[in-house]
Amino acid sequence: MPLTELVIKNAKPKDKPYRITDGGGLQLEITPNGSKLWRLRYYFYGKQQILSLGKYPTVPLALARKKRDEVLVQIEAGKHPAREKKAEKQRQANRNYHTFEKLARKWFELREKELDKKYFKQMVNLFEKYVFPEIGKAPFDEVTTPQIVSAIEKISDRGTIETAKRIRQNIGQVFRYGIQRGARSDNPAAHLNDILPQQERDHHACVSIKEAPALLLAIENRAEDNSKVAMQLVLHTFLRTGEIIAGQWSEIDWDKRQWILPPERMKMKRPHVVPLSRQALAVLKKQHGLTGNRRFIFYSPASESKHISNGTILMALRRMGYAGRMTGHGFRTLASTILNEKRYDEDVIERQLAHAEEDEVRDAYNRAEYLEERTKMMQDYSDILDAMMESERNKVHHLDGKAKASK
Repeated sequence: MPLTELVIKNAKPKDKPYRITDGGGLQLEITPNGSKLWRLRYYFYGKQQILSLGKYPTVPLALARKKRDEVLVQIEAGKHPAREKKAEKQRQANRNYHTFEKLARKWFELREKELDKKYFKQMVNLFEKYVFPEIGKAPFDEVTTPQIVSAIEKISDRGTIETAKRIRQNIGQVFRYGIQRGARSDNPAAHLNDILPQQERDHHACVSIKEAPALLLAIENRAEDNSKVAMQLVLHTFLRTGEIIAGQWSEIDWDKRQWILPPERMKMKRPHVVPLSRQALAVLKKQHGLTGNRRFIFYSPASESKHISNGTILMALRRMGYAGRMTGHGFRTLASTILNEKRYDEDVIERQLAHAEEDEVRDAYNRAEYLEERTKMMQDYSDILDAMMESERNKVHHLDGKAKASK
């Protein structure tokens, strides 16, 4: 017979614990000291289990029945109620202990040893200045996508698009860190690639896509020297100028068609794999005929033991008439702009630019993340550059032909 509040109140303690039954396995245990404890008797895969549902009257009859029904639903779904209860307690403990800022600072601790000190300090400062004031005190599992978007858009509205983009990436990594530790089950910072302008305002000068074909042809027509080859490799690899000029032949894997840079040569202090297109390989093979028996890919004319200087590409661009219009870094910006415009996956683009950082729990083999997609993209991009250059060459020939015919 189902219990009533009156029956429960009139239940008196005895010398030994005893139970009175409500239904569906729900029982009330009365102890010798007068405590009244809710118990649920159930079967899980044929084995009898007992689950505590709280103490009466803190848990009244109606609430005890509600808890019983919730447990029966879990059993029907094949979930172990005791384990679910323990997991929920852990989630609540995490929720009460973990704010976004606390999780982010734990993530910082793991990253500090791996990152360049200057970059790490900048990252922490950006979070303290822009992120923590917005979502730092919020429980980690309550931060929503709109809150993150609002914080990122406030940064981009100030004109700091690159900063906003970097923060967006790092926020996503903090959530991945929290998910791996059970602090929440979803990543509200995922799929936010389209909330920022595709072409970022950058202090590094870069020609527009419309101007790019003329620049490509100018590089192609340039006399053979270190600066020409270096510019061609920046174009076809997306590497930073400093990474190109200090390149070593030992980093080139001809069989795999890859340029594998060690962590000490990368800004993010992580190894980086660059898939080499046919065009990039052709440039490297030609250069290999000149310096392949030595350590560096490029050697300074002033020293037989040193590579070319960091200003080689910039000075060449100035001599070509691109002062203030194009820089070595601008080639990376150009690649990002063209590929984003053609709707390539932004995560793949960012990984190729070595912007996206890998999660700290991933092992070194994941340095080749998105390798298949990046290999295809790099060949596509080299083909795009060739098509742009050929179009410009035909246009120049056409104009030359018209000029001769008019004479």
